[in-house]
Parts: sequence; C-alpha cells; structure tokens
Amino acid sequence: MRNYISNAELEELGEGIILGYTKGETDKLERIDIEGLITEYLHLAIEYKRFAEDDMSKIGFLANGITPLCIYSGNRKIERVFGKGTIVLDSFLLRKEESGRRRFTLSHEAAHWLLERHNPPQVAFRTEYDEEQEYSVKELRRMFSMMESQADRLAAVMLMPEYTVRNALRRYAGTSRIKVYGNSVFAQKEKIAMQRMADHMGVSWSALYYRLKELNLLEPRDIQEYLSENLKLGVIPFV
Repeated sequence: MRNYISNAELEELGEGIILGYTKGETDKLERIDIEGLITEYLHLAIEYKRFAEDDMSKIGFLANGITPLCIYSGNRKIERVFGKGTIVLDSFLLRKEESGRRRFTLSHEAAHWLLERHNPPQVAFRTEYDEEQEYSVKELRRMFSMMESQADRLAAVMLMPEYTVRNALRRYAGTSRIKVYGNSVFAQKEKIAMQRMADHMGVSWSALYYRLKELNLLEPRDIQEYLSENLKLGVIPFV
C-alpha cells in the first residue's frame, strides 16, 4: 500500500513543479502550457490514438512499457505496448470543444507519473499493482480510489496553481474572491467572470469552481441575499 499524501503536500508539490517549469515567472501567469510542461520539463512523450478499450470511460493512459493498450489501426483493433512514460490520449480529445478535458487528462496522467516517483508504488491505468502482495478487493478499491483522487488533486494544482487563479481573479472578476450564495448559487455577474477565467485558463467551469473552493476563494453569502437583491423576491414592487 502507499503512504498517505496530504492535500497540503500535493499543493506544495504541484506549485513547486510549476515554479520550476516557469523559472519563477508567475506574476502575470494565468494559463499553464501543460503540453510544454510534460514534454520539456518532465521529458515525457504525448501520443494521440483512437482507443478500442472495452471500458469506454478510459480516455487517458500512462504507459509502463509492459501493459498493452487496445487501439484502432485503421478499422482494426490491435494491442500496442507504448514506451514507458508515454502519455496516450484518445484522439477525440483533440477536438476544439474538448480542450479543457484534454488538458485535464494530460495533467492527470502526468500527475500519476509524478506520484509514482514521489511516493511509489503507483498504479497506472488502474491495472498495475504489486503482484507479490495479496490485496483484498476492499483494499484494492480503496487504493485505486485514493490514487485517482490524489492524481486529480495534483492535476488541478498544476493546471491552476494558486497564483494563476488569483491573477485571473483580479483580471476577470476585479476582486480577490467570488461571491457564492448558499452552497452553489452564483449571480450572473460572477458566472460570467468565472466562465471567462475558465476559458482563459483552459479548464472547465466545474474544474475552476472546485479549485476556487479548495483555495477558499469563494465568499459565502446567505441565499436570501441573492433572492432579495438579485431576483427581487419579497421586495415591494415599484408602482
């Protein structure tokens, strides 16, 4: 089994990686060149292939040089072993509308590679584990879930380190925090600002939303404030 990695450790690790890649030039940084980070700083290869796996949810793969990936070659399904450290993504992610998903998947697979070096052993593609160790089904599920969660968190940090989020907040929202009413209601002004931030940073709206929550950059407000001030409910209409 793996050692525990705290969220604080993942934050520091991810931000340190971006600082190393950008040589500390973060004052105006708002969008991370994730392809450049992977190929130039981590020295990993990226390939796009049409996946032919039975599990349609698999869209990214970190190769270990042993485990084959089922892909299409023309109209024929083949199994191919990619070089260790190669990140393979399903080619549909190259579509313009899949940009945010593609960038996060790249970051997620890079995070698996980093975690393998930082805290081995690491499972890639949810198929590898220590074959000499007998795990229960419950232990395997917990281990895989933990590693996927850690990879997601590290991926989010690398795509959206705190300083880039704060830079984008100042530019597109003109503030240091975004107002949220209740748990998840945003006024139109805030929604537009967040969408502009997400588009510029190359991430999805939902990914940015969760990152803002993680960084405590949402300003909680009572839902009644939104209902009265924005929807004018309960207010005597002007006659």
